[in-house]
Amino acid sequence: MSKSILISALFISFFLQWCSSENIKINDQTPYAVEVAKARSYYKAYDISERLDGLGVEAYIMLEESENGNWYKVLSGGETSLEEIKLYQKEIQNKLKSNELSIVNYQTIKDQLVLNYKDSLKENKRISSKKPNVPEKLFQVINKFPEDKSFIVKSYFIVNSPDSIKHLGRFKEAFDLKHDLPRGITLYNLMEKSEAIAEVIYEDNLFGDQVTIDVVRLKSDLGIELGPNKKNHAFEVANYFSDLILNTGEYNLEDKLKMNISSYEKFYGYKVTIEPEKKKNSLRTYFVLVSRDLKNLVFSQSTEKSDDEIKNILESLGNSDGLASYDEFHNSFYALPSNCFIDDEFICFYSKKLTNTYAKDRNYANWSKKMVGHWQSTAVFEGSKNKSWSISFFDILNDKKVALIYDDLYVKSQKSNSLRKEVNMSDGKVGIIGNASYPDEFSFPGNRFIVSINNKSNGRLNEEKMMTISDCLQLK
Repeated sequence: MSKSILISALFISFFLQWCSSENIKINDQTPYAVEVAKARSYYKAYDISERLDGLGVEAYIMLEESENGNWYKVLSGGETSLEEIKLYQKEIQNKLKSNELSIVNYQTIKDQLVLNYKDSLKENKRISSKKPNVPEKLFQVINKFPEDKSFIVKSYFIVNSPDSIKHLGRFKEAFDLKHDLPRGITLYNLMEKSEAIAEVIYEDNLFGDQVTIDVVRLKSDLGIELGPNKKNHAFEVANYFSDLILNTGEYNLEDKLKMNISSYEKFYGYKVTIEPEKKKNSLRTYFVLVSRDLKNLVFSQSTEKSDDEIKNILESLGNSDGLASYDEFHNSFYALPSNCFIDDEFICFYSKKLTNTYAKDRNYANWSKKMVGHWQSTAVFEGSKNKSWSISFFDILNDKKVALIYDDLYVKSQKSNSLRKEVNMSDGKVGIIGNASYPDEFSFPGNRFIVSINNKSNGRLNEEKMMTISDCLQLK
């Protein structure tokens, strides 16, 4: 056999093997596969599949339309028997060091699968809008967060601190935000010493482990006594906050180790480790870092990531668009008005990923079950006349799904509710609003969102003002 024929034969053999491995997917002949993950968003599922490919696990995506809404399933393999897929499951679990991968059977889900979903994919990765009209100092914390496609933003909050502590009372809606700050650190005390605060809890999109990062924009006058040597000031500020952690109790172990990292700027501070007396062999470690220019304070912690992994993450602080790099933040935050006649003060913005608890609290109404797995983001405002009110965005990803959940299910469920009425929107759509002088809620569909404008306990938005705010939102 000539050398050229041999090379051609080897190439054809390799190509056929490659095609075979690439095209192994579940069907009637090979009905068993391993489900590695699932997501409401195609783009989140795609990030996971790309990551799996990089780890040597061939993956593909299938869309399942269930009674609880659409899920993009990230699958691997396709085998004819349960015995074979169990062997393959163990192989992947060894690669990923995970014991939580399930097996799916094509026969039980094929009626719900949409095979050519890409032909009608309506989800937009990013909405197109202008910069929202919020204080510029908020962007100075937003853009400091690291970007990593291996993570999703599980939850976040941003707090606008008042210029003077005399006005802290107006910002009380932020005090009770659910947070993951280190022990001894409260939002109230941080707001006294900061211009803005933001926290992000990142979740690994494949393995599920989490890391928390807080970025605090510090005031120029901290009220902290500093020594004459400016080179030590960052350590001294970090030491102040580190001692707040250590002073929260008596511990079996208390350790404070100097450290520094280099990102967009040099950060100095401490790794603080404690071991609670009631939980022996349960160490808690916090990183407390201050930028050399004393403008930013950073906290970070994780019960699952190693110190080196956290340091690697922190080294990318300030080297991207930060929190705005993540669609689950950008799409809601940039739906806020860029200009509006209502000029109340921005207090905070926070999010959560809706879980089964959301549906349970609403008696498992059909529309509520379809919202599980999506993100809810809420902005809170305060004004002298309107008092405290909020806007919530439920990101359902595209207008077709919004129409199904809101128009076909939610609106119909409210027709018999004497405390609610339908209102016609300026774009021809229908919203639902409370009958009171100051309605508790005004909800309506808009682009990829279901939106809810709410009066807090003392809120004074009337129907006209709620309609005005709805027209200001960047939902086109």
